[in-house]
Amino acid sequence: MIDTGGQTLRLLSCVLRNSGQGWGLIVDEGHDPTGITGVIQHPTYLELTHDVGALRVSSMQVTVDEYYAARAIRVGASVGLPWTKLFLYSGASTTPLNPASLSAASGNLWVTGYVKVPAPATCTTEGN
Repeated sequence: MIDTGGQTLRLLSCVLRNSGQGWGLIVDEGHDPTGITGVIQHPTYLELTHDVGALRVSSMQVTVDEYYAARAIRVGASVGLPWTKLFLYSGASTTPLNPASLSAASGNLWVTGYVKVPAPATCTTEGN
């Protein structure tokens, strides 16, 4: 968490991949999600779950990697307090793709965002 003068921000981040078995979080020796606990594949979007007690959304960025960028895939995010919806598009189309239609052994989506959360409780001890 980051304290920025009374505002506490919580990092949300992950790398997503569909290698042919559906979209999921990459968790291995080189990747580990922060604050994002799951991904649900819907017919027109991916839903990321991040129930970290968010009070407000600060920012969210989702970037395709070089594999999907070379294939003109782009992504847009709709962010709520306990979830983020990712909509994938091809080229100039305004119709979201079915996320299941995109799979690649090395194609990733990179997610980074911040939400405001309650400030951590402070402990005080009184000397006797």
